[in-house]
Amino acid sequence: MLSELAPNHYFSGISMTRDLADDLHSFGSGLPSEHVWNRTVESIARIPEIITAWILEYLPESQNFRLLALHSRSDFYILDLVSKYSVPCHHVVDSNMIFEMNLVGEESFFQPLIETLPEKTSAMYLGYPIRSDIDTVIGVIGMVVEDKFKHKFKNLKLIDMIADQLSQELIRFKNENLISQTLNTASFVKHSLAELFRLLSTKYSDLTTICRYYLQTGTKLFGLPLGLITSKIGENWEYSLVEGEVHGIYEGKRFSKEESKFSTYTFVGSANILNDIRETSSLNVREHLLELGVSCLMEFPLIVHNQTIGVLGFYGFKDQKIESIELTQRVFELMGIGLSNTIEKHNIDLLSKIVFLEKENPTV
Repeated sequence: MLSELAPNHYFSGISMTRDLADDLHSFGSGLPSEHVWNRTVESIARIPEIITAWILEYLPESQNFRLLALHSRSDFYILDLVSKYSVPCHHVVDSNMIFEMNLVGEESFFQPLIETLPEKTSAMYLGYPIRSDIDTVIGVIGMVVEDKFKHKFKNLKLIDMIADQLSQELIRFKNENLISQTLNTASFVKHSLAELFRLLSTKYSDLTTICRYYLQTGTKLFGLPLGLITSKIGENWEYSLVEGEVHGIYEGKRFSKEESKFSTYTFVGSANILNDIRETSSLNVREHLLELGVSCLMEFPLIVHNQTIGVLGFYGFKDQKIESIELTQRVFELMGIGLSNTIEKHNIDLLSKIVFLEKENPTV
């Protein structure tokens, strides 16, 4: 029992000891993970000297933290997803140890919180690791506490016990997410392969119909509202085919080579995929698309007889993002290669027919 391990004088009252004991007993009880996170930070924050408490999940693949829960006595918030080195919790991950830092003179992350503290109140940050079963950091318990933290080490012993329990809950949470993502990926792969097979096996004599079929399939498959086939016309470019209704985008719209923003990637046979365009890569995007609020794009050069004749593209707007970029890129590139091969075959068939007619009727 926690009450046997933690005498009442760890906290300023018996009720808080019982709250944390109840929290420990709630792990593994089948409660939703979100309930566990919120209940834990609420109980931690009831320790009188703790001003704010939160739990972050560490995502090593993207070098980000994801907020799981936060409770604060003051006006303070953390974004749902933050980069690793934008928050002091990165010290805990890098060292795999408890990290503490005095907030006097801190000018960035904690500044909004410091401004709300009573005058002459000094505070410090404490970060506590949540470790996996192989002792790597998978999350962080963060706390802002008053500098005069009574029974600091005894309280941290309780936080240590909570971190151990959170570890099992967070491992379960990550495993459930991984299983869900794997199932979604498997479903996407299965559906994508079926669509690619259907595209490649469909027989149409009209090339325009084939191209429209590719655009319709891509907008549905990738969940993006605009599909374009842009053709090279001399030194300029033109939207030859448009799938989706977006104001200002229409078939026949022309723009110069400089306006196209098609750079060297267009000529190397690989897809160009951009996410969060407004924040990261607006210099490589056509101005009229930026004005319409494009948020992500994927473009692939259509190469026929070793020459780029056009670009296949799909575009998202507002807050849309491209999910599972590596997998999406592979599927998109297979689609682009398939369309390029179809166009090339169509041109060869058309040329063969012309040669055959000339042989049949030399005077033509």
